[in-house]
Amino acid sequence: MIRSLLRVAGTVAVSLALSLAVSLALPAMSASAHSQLDSSTPAANSVVEASPPSIVLDFNEEIEGSLADIRLFDSKGTLLPVGPPERGENPTIVTVKVPTLAKGLYAVIWRVTSTDGHPVDGAFSFQFGAEAAGNGKALIDQVSNGNSSATAVGWTYGVMRFLALAGAIMLLGAGFWSQQGRPRLGEHPSVHRLMRAGWLTLFVGSLGAFAMFGSQATAGGLASGLKPSVWRTIVGTQTGNMLLARILLTFVLAALVARPQPNVLWKASAAIASLGLLITFSGAGHPNALTPRGLWILVDVTHLAAIAVWLGGLVTLWRLGRGWIAEPEAVRPTKLFSLSSTIAVPLIVATGVLQTWKLAGGLSDVTATEWGRLLLGKVMLVVVILAIAAVSRWLLINEGASSIRRTVIAEAVVGLLVVGLAAGMVAQPPRPAVPHREFSQTLTASGLIATVSVSPGGVGRNDFHLIITPPGGSIAPVSGATVRVSLPSANVPNSPINLLVEGPNHYSGKLTIPKPGDWVLEVLVKVTPTSTVLIKTNFTIP
Repeated sequence: MIRSLLRVAGTVAVSLALSLAVSLALPAMSASAHSQLDSSTPAANSVVEASPPSIVLDFNEEIEGSLADIRLFDSKGTLLPVGPPERGENPTIVTVKVPTLAKGLYAVIWRVTSTDGHPVDGAFSFQFGAEAAGNGKALIDQVSNGNSSATAVGWTYGVMRFLALAGAIMLLGAGFWSQQGRPRLGEHPSVHRLMRAGWLTLFVGSLGAFAMFGSQATAGGLASGLKPSVWRTIVGTQTGNMLLARILLTFVLAALVARPQPNVLWKASAAIASLGLLITFSGAGHPNALTPRGLWILVDVTHLAAIAVWLGGLVTLWRLGRGWIAEPEAVRPTKLFSLSSTIAVPLIVATGVLQTWKLAGGLSDVTATEWGRLLLGKVMLVVVILAIAAVSRWLLINEGASSIRRTVIAEAVVGLLVVGLAAGMVAQPPRPAVPHREFSQTLTASGLIATVSVSPGGVGRNDFHLIITPPGGSIAPVSGATVRVSLPSANVPNSPINLLVEGPNHYSGKLTIPKPGDWVLEVLVKVTPTSTVLIKTNFTIP
């Protein structure tokens, strides 16, 4: 009994060591993951003429409204009371009600979690009233501490994801192959130990991932993931539900592993529980954010199932040992494994390429992100695996089953490294963040002062604001204003911005930027019916 426990512990220790090695080889997991803020009300760097009744954030992906955190600070850095986050008219919008504000500068600090489990945070400032009120960037720097989880949380979360995935592959793969052979491989003690080690690794990783997701979603430290209050916060979210379902399924699988049976009911129960387990990985990852969601979760489940059959089979053959492989009873299972690999590996590659194309929006710019670079590393390791597999198949055909033990071990070790890279990819955004550079400038001409801003300052939709102070500081309203933009380097002609009057000498509008470059902004102010002032400047869209 003690020897059996030591062997199980040894297998788990190897998995943990591999996970730590892979994790240390990866860069730090950034908290700014996949969701991006498309627009906000009030807009970043805007000047509003009335106290906004609420703060509205609109993202490019669905978010978990219950995990949103939106804080409002005044110009002195004082935290103001706001209402609880509420989901907007669609799942990409979250809003909070705010009290009536005094005129001045304000900073909004926000943090949300997308439905695929990735947190993202940010900040912006706005001004109520046209009078000069301070530096928005300085205020944000002053109040933005504590908006992200501790760095150790990201590292620990990555290790736990690896343990859960590696454990699932060991458990499901060994469970599948335990039903093969005559006599069944499941009757061999090494296969039992492997299944128990896989279950224990899966269970520890799943519990840890649940706790660390709570820490990450609430911007806490390692210890915060152990608090029941944090657990209650994440239960009900997509990722939280998937992780909780995974933990519950580990108990179902424990009962099945403890009493394996050759009958149809046991096999059907094991298949259903295994499928549910795989869905928890896909439902808490990138496929959950794709459309149509069901199709891409199915593709990812197929990908994971093929990995479990192939890599689980490798580890099973490894654990059966040299003595078993040399026996006549090993011939049939090893040939079946060789045949299964010729199906599983191409299926892994095909589904992997399909997901890469969908997640990255094509294959042309895959190296632009950490996710893409990890993917290339994963592809190179798969090429190594295919070469080793080819050698194994040649040895199996020409020299028999006993000759492939070393190649099986090498293939299994490289396969576990592939799983480690896959676990690291889960935390990285598949597409590069859309670059932006907010633009705000005060311009003068002929005694007239004009403050212009373009936010967020990237390709796509932007908010434009114009505040005019007539010559001599007069508060008299100007007769009108016209604004137009152009991009001479790309032969984009002057395009007018439709302006709305927000208040006396305050105009706003929507500006759609089709491409990056050095844009020309022209403001034509009609000070009086007979007097016009032209102000011209450049702003850069990265």
